Amino acid sequence: MKWTWPGQTVRIRQQTLQLTNSLSRWCQVREDLLYACQKCLDGGLDQPMRAAVSAFVTRVRGGMAVEQALDLMRQNISHEHFQDLLVALRFNLRYRGDLPMLLEHLAWQLNRIEEEYTRRKLSNAHDRQLTGLVLLAVPASCLLRLGTSPGLLQLFTVSPAGRMLSAFGILSYLAAVAAFCLIQHRIGQ
Repeated sequence: MKWTWPGQTVRIRQQTLQLTNSLSRWCQVREDLLYACQKCLDGGLDQPMRAAVSAFVTRVRGGMAVEQALDLMRQNISHEHFQDLLVALRFNLRYRGDLPMLLEHLAWQLNRIEEEYTRRKLSNAHDRQLTGLVLLAVPASCLLRLGTSPGLLQLFTVSPAGRMLSAFGILSYLAAVAAFCLIQHRIGQ
């Protein structure tokens, strides 16, 4: 398995969906995997999917068995959806299945998965906004409470125990903000 950059995983997932949709369309025209792959290349695939499909077409045209070329293609890209597509194609070719039906079903599945990723992304954006509002409300409510109650302000600023509690509260709040920012950065990649 090869290691991939975080942003590349999304790109490969989307390219796998694009490839599956294109293969499905071209196999409806002519039930030939090599023909469909060549048409996908002519239609314009982006890297790294283009390199993998191009190598597959070249190997098969050079005389390599399709199953063996699919195995080598499978080693190029380690994304799970791409791996599933190639395993399904390999079994379909081995047992002489209905290639257009298989690709249509795989395209439907990958479209559903992509829709779910989009739905989750939107849901996560809403949750992040809500968390940000809560993090902003904490200091605002503390300052409001301390500003309206002079005895409470004196308790937290004059006594040693109050200062320790204030410091602990501020450090806890800063840790929560730092954790939130770290999670935001991780999700954004």
